[in-house]
Amino acid sequence: MTNAQLASIQWGLFLSVLFLVPQYLLRLLTWRSCMVTGYVSMLFAAVFLPWQSTPPRQALQLVPFQWVADTLRDGEIAFHQMTLNILLFVPLGAMLLFWGRRSFAQAALLGFGISLGIETVQLLWANRIFDVDDLITNTVGTAVGWALVLSVLGLRARVVAGLPAEERVMAGVR
Repeated sequence: MTNAQLASIQWGLFLSVLFLVPQYLLRLLTWRSCMVTGYVSMLFAAVFLPWQSTPPRQALQLVPFQWVADTLRDGEIAFHQMTLNILLFVPLGAMLLFWGRRSFAQAALLGFGISLGIETVQLLWANRIFDVDDLITNTVGTAVGWALVLSVLGLRARVVAGLPAEERVMAGVR
């Protein structure tokens, strides 16, 4: 992990605490608000922090799967970056299914749209590269998060379905 990535994670944790403390003090803190606040804080930090004052040498990277060649050339840094991009969007996919009740296609499109917005803002405002690989990996991350929640809910339903009727009632399922 690079120093910039570690700094982004530290900033994300700091922002999470900064925004969660007032919610706690005002007794507005719920699991959902905690998850959303933490996720948005980490997403913001990964996108914008640490701030880059000088523009990159290359503003656009429009070659799909360029990260594979970069990994072969530079080692594991590009691979780790793509892995982190996927992991960063897994919670979005999970939230879109669990709370938003979105279909797979809707979740993937929303993940792509949010990623496209982020990449555009990074290019125009944050002195970062617009990278088509980020669009791909962020969309994949959203889809993976959606699929993971669906798998967990399906597994839970199968386990609960095997329980006797009185235990299903205790589990909150008819």
